[in-house]
Amino acid sequence: MKKQTMEEVINDTLAQFEYVKRGKASIIILKHGAPEALRDSVLNAHGDRLPDDWIYNKYHGVLDAFAGYTIEDADGLDDNRAEIVDGLVDVYTSDLTAWLNSHNANVYYLTEAQEEYGAIEDGFKLLMLAQYKAIDEIAGEVIAYLTAQVAE
Repeated sequence: MKKQTMEEVINDTLAQFEYVKRGKASIIILKHGAPEALRDSVLNAHGDRLPDDWIYNKYHGVLDAFAGYTIEDADGLDDNRAEIVDGLVDVYTSDLTAWLNSHNANVYYLTEAQEEYGAIEDGFKLLMLAQYKAIDEIAGEVIAYLTAQVAE
């Protein structure tokens, strides 16, 4: 069996997701029959949380963004990580505050952002940096999954 390229793994992984309707909203989920390793990776991205639409959306968003690049190996994933994560951070205050309100644990990202970037006087910038940290954790899980799949 031929070993898959990173781009093939990214595209095959993207194909394991689908949009479904929940009420009036359209959400992203894993397809029935998705590989167990991918299911485990998505659950790992949740940490100790229950399944969360926002995390599924960002996991898929990271994959989709990687598909827009020419990536040959794990280094290519890391090279584009910061740009991709930055592009997935919400820019509207209502979206940022909705994210903050969606789970109590999101408050801890505010603390992490302050610790890493120092005192931030602009509350909206702090929210964006906190969300950046949350998305970067998800991106780390995506990269770990993709790297493991290419190595097999």
